Amino acid sequence: MKNRERKNREQSDAVLVVGAGIGGMGAALLLAEAGFQVHLLDRAPSIGGSQPLLDRTFPTNSCGLCFMSPLPPAYCPFIECDRHPNIHLLPYAEVEGLEGEPGRFQVTIRQKARYVDPARCDGCGACAAVCPVEVPRELGEGLETRKAIYRPYPQAVPNAFLIDMAACTRCGECLEVCQPGAIDFEQEDELRQLEVGAVLLSPGFAPFDARAKGEFGYGLYPNVLTSFQFERMLSLTSPSGGLPQRPSDGKTPRRIAFIQCVGSRDPAHGRGYCSSVCCMYATKQAMLARERAPESRVTVFYMDMRTFGKGFDRYLERAEGEYGIEYRRSMVSAVKQVPDSQNLRLSYVAEDGRPREEEFDLVVLSLGFVPPAGTDALARLGFDLNEHGFCHTDEFSPVETTRPGVFVAGAFREPKDIPDTVAEAAGAAAQVAAFLQAAVR
Repeated sequence: MKNRERKNREQSDAVLVVGAGIGGMGAALLLAEAGFQVHLLDRAPSIGGSQPLLDRTFPTNSCGLCFMSPLPPAYCPFIECDRHPNIHLLPYAEVEGLEGEPGRFQVTIRQKARYVDPARCDGCGACAAVCPVEVPRELGEGLETRKAIYRPYPQAVPNAFLIDMAACTRCGECLEVCQPGAIDFEQEDELRQLEVGAVLLSPGFAPFDARAKGEFGYGLYPNVLTSFQFERMLSLTSPSGGLPQRPSDGKTPRRIAFIQCVGSRDPAHGRGYCSSVCCMYATKQAMLARERAPESRVTVFYMDMRTFGKGFDRYLERAEGEYGIEYRRSMVSAVKQVPDSQNLRLSYVAEDGRPREEEFDLVVLSLGFVPPAGTDALARLGFDLNEHGFCHTDEFSPVETTRPGVFVAGAFREPKDIPDTVAEAAGAAAQVAAFLQAAVR
């Protein structure tokens, strides 16, 4: 009895959630409300994952992120996680090692240097105003630029700047104007140790690299965009104010083509799986484009429309009936630029089997999901990956990895949309809670 009591006292009821996107934030809030101490870690400088990119989500064309919180009415989950007393944020950090046993893990965390002290930074932006260096901005895959000293997005959590030392020239201009004295060029990475009882992995996904599909001209023709760039363009906070525009001349495109399954269902590029969300987010973007530019005509080239979620079929019917979006069952074989107009000529085989060519003002490549950056390093913690590089789980234990005490949720297990991610994160949080409660009995 005494040995069991001593062992129980050594068990930790804290949880490390790796990845602070929609799934990680949802799981963290649920566990925190259940009374567990949660360390919410993300390798990005701020929490939120891909959510800051989205103005609207399908199939409601609303934001709706607040509805995922366990105690509505609620603030945005970014704010809820920042305010919750049981959640401890660890942005701009990575897991270096995981030792020990389930219920008593020792985790080594690398806290990356920001070169700006978040405790002292007041977010005034004076530093960015004088910074002479501009580089492509990560939000929206380089559709716009940012400074070498920057805040990831205006409502970032934490609301502090950081310095991209790969771009910084150390000119010292930011030091001169920083009144709080928050900038420290000599800051270094720090290693930290955490004791947790369980780990929940939710690092999300990365978009497929469209440059691997050279036949579509991405990176060569200015009016070929990825769906992530177009998503940013349609945001009301984008440089275009949410209006679709041709990057080459700023004009409103009158003919827009979406090419589906770029990096999905493509065994030749090692991506033989369906990413499950591309049909729906392309439909949402097409609807928004028609709302913002009613004179535009939108055509979606697809292999199969996979609208399997709740309300998805009705959403597709609405896109066709109310918005006049045209769906063509055909895979585009090549995109070529017309020299004088910089329009884009698409070559494809129509449903009648005949080869066709058609000209468009703007082309959007609907990118599939691939495993997130840092997956191989994360897998060294002792769990298996599947043949596609996502986290391997058993068919009847979908939120358990191959290492006991380490759980998984969201797109890192397999590509999925926001509703499925939130649901799976809730299931994973319940499994973690049950596991920790059983460990201390």
